[in-house]
Amino acid sequence: MARKKNIVPINSMEDLVVLINHNSEVFDRRTRKLGKSSRKLKVLCVIAIGYAIYAAVENLKQEEKVYQLSVRVQKLEQGEGE
Repeated sequence: MARKKNIVPINSMEDLVVLINHNSEVFDRRTRKLGKSSRKLKVLCVIAIGYAIYAAVENLKQEEKVYQLSVRVQKLEQGEGE
């Protein structure tokens, strides 16, 4: 939440323009800072998703190898040999 500050007296249009320019510059700086942090977060999310996909593919490969080995073991137990 914004801190409460003293009321700025506005005596002329020039004072009003200066105040509005200042406020818009502060707003621009804050939104730019938020944008940078959200870009970093997006990059981290992409990396995490990429790693999850990689881990899932490796898991599938290992499951396939285990299945193939179990089939070979069953054949050897039944005396079908290689």
